[in-house]
Amino acid sequence: MVNEMRWEGLTYGDIEEMVKEGYIPVVPIGSLEVHGPHLPLGTDALVIHKVALEVAKREKVVVLPPLYYAYVPENRHFPGTISLTGRTFLRLLEEICEELGRMGFKKIILLNGHGGNIRPLRLFVREVLNKRRRYVVYVIAEPWGLISDVIERVRESDVVGHAGEIETSLVAYTYPELIKEEKIPKGKARLGPRSVAEWVETPVDWIGYALEGYVGEPSKANAEKGKELFSTWVERLSELIRKIKEDKLSEGILEGYYNKLTEGTS
Repeated sequence: MVNEMRWEGLTYGDIEEMVKEGYIPVVPIGSLEVHGPHLPLGTDALVIHKVALEVAKREKVVVLPPLYYAYVPENRHFPGTISLTGRTFLRLLEEICEELGRMGFKKIILLNGHGGNIRPLRLFVREVLNKRRRYVVYVIAEPWGLISDVIERVRESDVVGHAGEIETSLVAYTYPELIKEEKIPKGKARLGPRSVAEWVETPVDWIGYALEGYVGEPSKANAEKGKELFSTWVERLSELIRKIKEDKLSEGILEGYYNKLTEGTS
């Protein structure tokens, strides 16, 4: 029985055992980017990694080191932000999944903690079809999707989002030592227009909206809110992973899809 659930703390024999026992690798994906003047650059990766490790205490998953390097073009004008191009980010994900598949894992979970990764991750999970791989990739793209109702219940801010009340609360609970308390902004963030018009997107929407690298009112955050958010997130993610473990449909559909493609080219 393997007790260590962090990939980097395991031996090759542990991995062999986990493949045989049906463990699912989880790849936590974050970012390195501005999170206001008060939160660390690695907030997204730090929090989502801790969520994954807590889930690993309950479910048969093995957690890879978090990806700090991700897709953040909209915040490159702030010092400290490091962004991969979309092409590089997708290639990185592809090669990680290839390696996990080569070892024998049949299911792979990409667990996202950064909003800017949502679009490329949704593209990636469809691009996998072009590779004809025999593993199934499960992407959990929306970072706070599983706790949206709790966010609505506990929030006091009018605007919820990046480095605001909710995210600051999560960090206050998980990594209180990393918050610069004296730099938590007082009052509401100065925001620009969200977009030119509804249903229209431009490359500068976020840049013109989150003018100071955060939104909402971080001063309304506290560790108690963070604890409730974190605990619910772990509980619901555990339930979701149990459904993924039980999923026998996706593999069959994938096999049928590839067979039909082969027939069409013969």
